[in-house]
Amino acid sequence: MHLVNKIIRVNGICLLSIMLLLLAAETQAFGRTGHNMICDMSYQLVQPATRNKLDKLLQATPYQRFGPACVWPDEVRSQDEFAWSRPHHYINLQRGETKVTRQHCPEVGCVVSAIEDMQRRLQQDKTDWQALLFLSHHIADLHQPLHVSFADDLGGNRTAVYFFGEPSNLHGVWDTAMLVKLGYNEPAKQQQLFASLTPAMQQKWQDSDLMTWTNESASITIGLYQQYRPGMLIDDSYLTKHQQVLEQRLLQAAVRLAATLDALFAGKE
Repeated sequence: MHLVNKIIRVNGICLLSIMLLLLAAETQAFGRTGHNMICDMSYQLVQPATRNKLDKLLQATPYQRFGPACVWPDEVRSQDEFAWSRPHHYINLQRGETKVTRQHCPEVGCVVSAIEDMQRRLQQDKTDWQALLFLSHHIADLHQPLHVSFADDLGGNRTAVYFFGEPSNLHGVWDTAMLVKLGYNEPAKQQQLFASLTPAMQQKWQDSDLMTWTNESASITIGLYQQYRPGMLIDDSYLTKHQQVLEQRLLQAAVRLAATLDALFAGKE
């Protein structure tokens, strides 16, 4: 009987792994909820001059609000016109490495180089709305820990887990599932998180650079993999353990995006 249960368990994990591989290409960074939250919070944090310029830039986009507009890079990356942007949502390191450097960025680019490239584009042309949305999206990507991960499992897409009984993977859990389970698809819950942000937190998180943000995610990811077991069950105890980290990454991304946009737009033309 124990052997039968073991076979069923192993076969279940194998089937789950196959399903995850088929779905991996569709996974989006932080999902719509996370990107909306980060850009909405940053919109509230920026200086009035920056907000006015964001409003003007949004008039050239298919969107009316900054939050939903930040999902645009995920919506277009499957199009041939934007195929060049597909590698720009993540950066990989090798198993056993503990620090990410710019040398980890391949010739086709990565999330780190994309952030720097989009900043340069906006410095040269403050009306470049596509650069604005790419920049904003990728800063959020960088703060989702599994976007700074290992190439051999597509940033957690090949990890097999069960999230409250449903098949998933670490990438999907951190992109969307945890946020939805915590109620962050509701505006009131989102505003509650934003209200927890203090000036001291803002000051602390602004005083850092791009590679610091990158290695914060790397450190979190490495810890998650140390705890990972194939087919593991993710339940309330996992959610409780990691909720604070997830919420902090959302807030950090919003603060740093706002500071980046202020540096680009708040000064005189």
